[in-house]
Amino acid sequence: MSLLIRKVDIMLYLISDIHGELHDFKKLLKKIKFDKEKDNMIIMGDILDRGPDGVALLEYIKPYILDNSMELLLGNHELFAIMYLNGVIGGKNTEDTLDERTWAVFGGGDTIKSIKKMTVFEKGKILSFLEHLPIYSEIRSQYLGNVIVTHTGIDCNNYVMNEDGTIDVKSSIKKAFKNNTYNYMVGMDLHQVPKMDKEQFDQYLIVGHVPCFRLNKDMSNKFYRTDYYMDIDAGAGHMEQGGRLGCYCVTTDDEIYL
Repeated sequence: MSLLIRKVDIMLYLISDIHGELHDFKKLLKKIKFDKEKDNMIIMGDILDRGPDGVALLEYIKPYILDNSMELLLGNHELFAIMYLNGVIGGKNTEDTLDERTWAVFGGGDTIKSIKKMTVFEKGKILSFLEHLPIYSEIRSQYLGNVIVTHTGIDCNNYVMNEDGTIDVKSSIKKAFKNNTYNYMVGMDLHQVPKMDKEQFDQYLIVGHVPCFRLNKDMSNKFYRTDYYMDIDAGAGHMEQGGRLGCYCVTTDDEIYL
């Protein structure tokens, strides 16, 4: 009697801008049959704000992060939380903090309410967690080659050039983040980068941050694909404008939407 062993496919998924939609996130995980024992997911920032359950979503994904089945990258809305918490905990009043009214304008109302219910210890714990989030991840795709996954993209004022004249995408991201973290994280410069510059990217980029309906000519929320980068923010933070939650499967090149 022989035993037939079938190779188990490991799926890698990317998702961005969940914006507090915990219920929909759980539905999406069920739809893709996410298995933490063999699958991986990179969450590309902006799990907080706009939707109702940003902090609850953060707590929900923490066990997945600890067992290395998920990775969370820094988005601008996590940066807002860091800046706000720095002001609340440290009593700071500098350009590195964010006041409650400003954050509420950016969609942080529900997140602020959740944070106000926390003890000082709990606030410090969440601040420490957010401050250690990476700003990019590197993956390999059989369809796209070497890929940099990040929330915002690239800033044309902070290029780092390779010796062959191509643009070092990873180093450019790190330079922009170091030079002016806030401006880099809230900017949408990638979408205004001249084509001649994009042709010089040394790696493909996958980003979120800007809802796809603002990029697609038909104003749909399908992922926005180009020869140089892809935007996968399907608009979960803008449900009133037809937004939805979606993820990209790197392994199969499939787009999955709710």
